[in-house]
Amino acid sequence: MIRALLLAKRDYLQMVQSKAYLFALILFPLLFAGGFLAIPLANRGNSKDLRMAVLDRTGVSAAAVMEASGRAYKRAVANVPFSSGSAPRLMLEEVKPEADSAAQYLALSDRIRSGELFLVLEISPQALDPGKAPAGGSKQAPVRYYTNSGGLVDQVALWLPGAVNDALRRVRLAQLGVDPARVGSVLGEVRVESMNLATRDPITGKIGVGSKKNAVQAGVVPFFLVFLLMMISIFGSAPNLGVIAEDKMQRVFEMLLSSASPFELMMGKVLASLGASLTSSAIYILAGLAALAGMAMFGIAPLHLLPWFFVYVIASVLMLSGLSVALGSACATPQDAQHFAFVLILPVMIPIFLLTPLMQQPNGALATGLSFFPPFTPVLMLLRQSMPGGVPAWQPWVGLGGVCVWAAAMIWFASRIFRIGILSQGKTPQLGELARWAFRH
Repeated sequence: MIRALLLAKRDYLQMVQSKAYLFALILFPLLFAGGFLAIPLANRGNSKDLRMAVLDRTGVSAAAVMEASGRAYKRAVANVPFSSGSAPRLMLEEVKPEADSAAQYLALSDRIRSGELFLVLEISPQALDPGKAPAGGSKQAPVRYYTNSGGLVDQVALWLPGAVNDALRRVRLAQLGVDPARVGSVLGEVRVESMNLATRDPITGKIGVGSKKNAVQAGVVPFFLVFLLMMISIFGSAPNLGVIAEDKMQRVFEMLLSSASPFELMMGKVLASLGASLTSSAIYILAGLAALAGMAMFGIAPLHLLPWFFVYVIASVLMLSGLSVALGSACATPQDAQHFAFVLILPVMIPIFLLTPLMQQPNGALATGLSFFPPFTPVLMLLRQSMPGGVPAWQPWVGLGGVCVWAAAMIWFASRIFRIGILSQGKTPQLGELARWAFRH
């Protein structure tokens, strides 16, 4: 063990003093912070007023729809996270229907293409009587909007349909003779807030009523912790693929084997990667806490999760580093090692692809089941623990037990491959042959 620690110390100092490590250490927070700064900067670049034209074929709905759309747009903009307060204004105008509807559609579309208009909203007569079958058997929606904006999520659909329907209800009630002064009290909206779950203090036993949910704490904090864990795990483990293959090609291990066993050589590399990963983690966590304190947001810092974060860093890096050392030792050249990179990042990347559905139901069957699958446990259990509702107290410990067993098995598997791979030459073996190496006596 002493020889393994000496090798780990040598590799750790060589790693943290390298220009590549220092460059990545500085570049990562700049890229991460730059991603959040890009949001208000992009919004500022799109600060041009948005013009919305309402083509009202009912003859009586335009004013109500424009008023409701303006209110809904202001609420939608106010609820955007990290909003800089400089969102573009929504300018509304009414367009009278023309006899040649096709020519009018083309003219309005050209105004959108030229940037003069952002959106055209068309309201057909059927909108005031949605229960009536459309003339001629038409299957078109009673209300349609035209725009050239895109994206995976239609941002307009988040606020416009509700505003249009609210306005049309008011118009229908007015047509039925309901006093306009009473319409507001009937259709008036009430504020709906998202709340945290109630909790019990483990020391005093006092039950705490759930407080108002903080959007940053509920969304940004879990994403930041999971993203940081993912990046540190990959950046701490992946370099071993190329480094081991290069040392093998240069016959470095053949000289080291005279003073250390294959297991000690492998553990030296793994412990060096773990030390570098913990160093990066500590620097980023301290910098994040300092940034929150500087912004007077230290209260949202998940201090109770930091011990678990470092535990998951250790577990994840041990699993991935052992695997990367094993795969690197089986490769003839650093170029061959690149072909195994996908095997290394799969345990980290697969949970990332599932973040959205898992964050929507963090205690659902899918999220709970996957968080007990050891390769996914560090990322998914940390995600679920960082959500406002948390998880039952026993689940992280059970998940950690599975991770410890899996990490021990992975290191044993890696050491069996490493003892053969560091001296093998020629063609890079396939994954099936690596499995035979692991179980060969």
